[in-house]
Amino acid sequence: MTDKELRKLRRQDLLELLVEQSREAARLKAAFEEKEEELSQFIESYERLKGKLDEKDELIEKLKHRLNEKDAQMEEAANSAEETFNRLKEKLNEKDALIDKLKGRLDQKDERIQKLESDLEKAQSQKWREMDDSDFTTEILAKIKTLF
Repeated sequence: MTDKELRKLRRQDLLELLVEQSREAARLKAAFEEKEEELSQFIESYERLKGKLDEKDELIEKLKHRLNEKDAQMEEAANSAEETFNRLKEKLNEKDALIDKLKGRLDQKDERIQKLESDLEKAQSQKWREMDDSDFTTEILAKIKTLF
């Protein structure tokens, strides 16, 4: 509305316009206060969420630190296990070599025992032949008979 049109209005029309404008101002003020309340709640919610997010960030950092420690422990344990495995493997190889050596010695002993047994059998059979050829066995049998 222009100034000219405004001046032409009657007093009652002007009052109605003022009442309407004050109603509009009151409605806008109420809407403004409502929006202000929503903004306040939003800011409060934002602050609360930001606090929770900060707590989560701290927890993540702590967990990250603990995870790094666990990774280091696992790495150390793996290295230790690998060293132990290598030592045990080396000892096993030494034991295998010792077993092979002992098997060789055992085989030699078995061969020697077989040779000695063979020599003993030959000596016994030769002694039996000698005893058969001599009258010694008949004398022993006669003495045994007299004892019993």
